[in-house]
Amino acid sequence: LVFPSQIVPGAILLDVALMLSGSYLFTAIVGAMGWGLIFYPGNWPVIAPYHVPVEYNGRLMSVADLLGPPYVRTGTPVYSQETAM
Repeated sequence: LVFPSQIVPGAILLDVALMLSGSYLFTAIVGAMGWGLIFYPGNWPVIAPYHVPVEYNGRLMSVADLLGPPYVRTGTPVYSQETAM
């Protein structure tokens, strides 16, 4: 699943670093580190609903487990084998 909103927190952090420093070098070093550090927490609100436990056919699993096998990714044999079962 791809959500364009995932890059917004990092982009804001880069803009703030450039605005405060005025230096492209400082923005490249500190802003890139900040981008990487904020990427996971920025994604969590989008990904969190898929970790909710649900009961499906008498088994307890997450919504991500239900969504994974039908969302076939080409070139990955593990998911191809799971959908063939």
